[in-house]
Amino acid sequence: MPFSVTQIDHVEVLVRDLAAAQRWYGEVLGLAERHRWDPEPVMIGGAGGPALALFQAGEGRPAAGDAPHWHRVAWRTDAPGFAAAQEHLRSLGISFRGPIDHDIAESIYFQDPDGNPLEITFYRQPGKL
Repeated sequence: MPFSVTQIDHVEVLVRDLAAAQRWYGEVLGLAERHRWDPEPVMIGGAGGPALALFQAGEGRPAAGDAPHWHRVAWRTDAPGFAAAQEHLRSLGISFRGPIDHDIAESIYFQDPDGNPLEITFYRQPGKL
């Protein structure tokens, strides 16, 4: 029987301050704590789907931004959510690039306080991808 995966489970992120990162992702993207190990990682996410695993930078790990890290995490929403996300980011004073037209989708791009790149995207025809 061949092996295959079903979906992304989580993305590990190095951050300077676990508590501050958890607050930021909660305020900006609505991600809530799903589970916590002592002292890390802190798993945060939305309802179902992939999660972020927040790890403390340093302590034998490269400092955030000083080492290869994930390229970007893209969070999916629908058209009304996409418009609301832009207004939400503006209200928080978070600058973003876009919206960028990707033919079947549109995206906006921004960074968390540690410089990790993020994307919010929606597909014009849900279920296409």
